[in-house]
Amino acid sequence: MIFSTVFVLDSAIVRFSSFSGTSYPTLLNVAIFTIFYIVFAAASLLLIKSIKKLVYKYEYRMIVPFYPKLFYYIISFTLISTLVIIFAIILELTILNEYTISLLRAQTYVSHILTLVFLSLLIFMFVRWLTSKRDYSLVLYSISLSLLSLALIISLIYLDSNFSSRPSSVRPVPIHFYISCCAEGSSITQSLSTVFDILTLSSFLLMWVATAKLLNQYRYRMGGLKYFSIICIPLIYYVFPFYGYFQDALFPLLVSSPIIFSTIYVLIFSATKQVGAVFFGLSFWFASGLVYDDRLRKSLLVSSIGMVILFGSIALAPLQFGLFPPYGLITNASIPLGAYLLLVGIFTSAIHISRDAEVRRELYRNAVNQLDLLRSIGTSEMEKEFEGRVKLLEKVHRITEIPSHSKIAEEIEIQNVKKILHEVLEEVHSKDRKEETDQPT
Repeated sequence: MIFSTVFVLDSAIVRFSSFSGTSYPTLLNVAIFTIFYIVFAAASLLLIKSIKKLVYKYEYRMIVPFYPKLFYYIISFTLISTLVIIFAIILELTILNEYTISLLRAQTYVSHILTLVFLSLLIFMFVRWLTSKRDYSLVLYSISLSLLSLALIISLIYLDSNFSSRPSSVRPVPIHFYISCCAEGSSITQSLSTVFDILTLSSFLLMWVATAKLLNQYRYRMGGLKYFSIICIPLIYYVFPFYGYFQDALFPLLVSSPIIFSTIYVLIFSATKQVGAVFFGLSFWFASGLVYDDRLRKSLLVSSIGMVILFGSIALAPLQFGLFPPYGLITNASIPLGAYLLLVGIFTSAIHISRDAEVRRELYRNAVNQLDLLRSIGTSEMEKEFEGRVKLLEKVHRITEIPSHSKIAEEIEIQNVKKILHEVLEEVHSKDRKEETDQPT
C-alpha cells in the first residue's frame, strides 16, 4: 500500500496541474519529489532485507537454472545504483536548479532491462511447468506476462526516443505548459504509445481473467451477481480512462470548469492501474491465509507484493514528459523490484510445495480455487526435479556404460523411466484427491 500510494501521488500531481493549468512553486515540487524518494528508499531496502532471509535458506543450483543468491545481489546492486542516480538528480535540482537528462535516461534503461530479465525467467518457468501439466491459469499468466514484457520493450523505445530529442538538461518550467507543448509528439511516438496501451490493456485483461478464475470460490459464498459485480469494478475502473480513443465526453466540463474537472478526475481516476494491481495480488494474499506452512505463506505474500508493485508501476506518463522535477521516475524505478519479488515468491512457493509432502497434502485437502495455481506449479516442479535426477543418472550411466550396442536399449529404458515416473505422479495426485473426498466434512 505504501508503494501504491506513492505511484498514485506521483501521477496525480502531474494530472492535476496539466488539467487545471495551475503550477506549484519549484521548491515545493522538489520537496515532494524528495519525500517520494525517501519513502521509496526506505520501503525498498526493507523489502530487500526481508527477502534475504527467504532466498538464503535454500539452494537450487543442481535442479534448475535459477540462482536466488545471484539475483539477490543483482537486485541489491541495482537498487543501490537507482538510489544513487536519483540522489544525484535531487542534488542537481537543489544546487543547480536543473538536472541532466542523461541520468533520467540511464535509470530508464536500468529499470526496463532488469525487469525484462526477471520477467523472462518467470515466463520461462511458467512454460517449463506447462510442459508437465496443462493448466489454464498457467497459460493466462504466461501470455499476460509475455505481453507485459513486449509493452516494456515498447516503453523503453518510446522513452528513449523522447529523451534523445530533449535538451541535455531540464530547467524549471510549469508542468501544464511543458505538457501542452510536448504531449503530441511525432507520429512514430504516437504509434508506439498506442501499441503500448494495447499491450498493457491486453495483459491486464488476461491477468484479470486468471485472477477471477482463482478467486472463483467466493462466487459460492457471496452469490454470483455480487461476486461478478465486485470483480468487474477493477476492470471497468481500468478501461474507462481509455475513453479518449473513442470520444472526449468530458471535454466541455474541462473547458468550463478546469479546476472542478481536474479535482474530480484526479480523485476518481488516479489509481486505475493500482486498483487492478491490488486485485491481482489478492489471489496470492488470500492463498497465504489458507496455508499453515510459514515458508510457503511468506513466499505467497512476497508474490502478492510483487504483483501489486509490478502492475501498478508500468506506465509511460508522467515520465515521458521529462518534467522538473522528474515525476514518474520513482514509479519507473520500482518496476524491477516488483518483477523480482514476483519471480522469487512464485519460484520459492513451487520449491516448497515440490519438496514437502505435508504441504502438498495440505493443498489437496484444502480444495479451494485460490490454491489451484499452487498445486499446478508445485506438482510440475516436483516432476521436473525427478526428471532432472533421471537425466543425472542417465549421464552417469553413459559414462560408466562401455558397450556401444546397448545405446538403443538404454534410450528405451530412459523413456520407460520417464513414462513410469509420470504415471506414478498421476497416481499420487489421484490418491491425494481421493483421500480428500473420503474425509468426513
